[in-house]
Amino acid sequence: MKRALSIFALALLTVGMFSCEPETDVQDTEAMIKTLKLDQDQATDGKHSDGDEGRGNG
Repeated sequence: MKRALSIFALALLTVGMFSCEPETDVQDTEAMIKTLKLDQDQATDGKHSDGDEGRGNG
């Protein structure tokens, strides 16, 4: 009985994976990547935020 239940669970999982459609398309993904790149460029504007500047290492 455990074997039949395991096989049924795997079959159901496989069918579920193929029946799902992606909710995003290529244009949405590209827009998201552009937004992330803009955010990253703004976050790294060349200024250092290290607290170690000016401190001795020894």
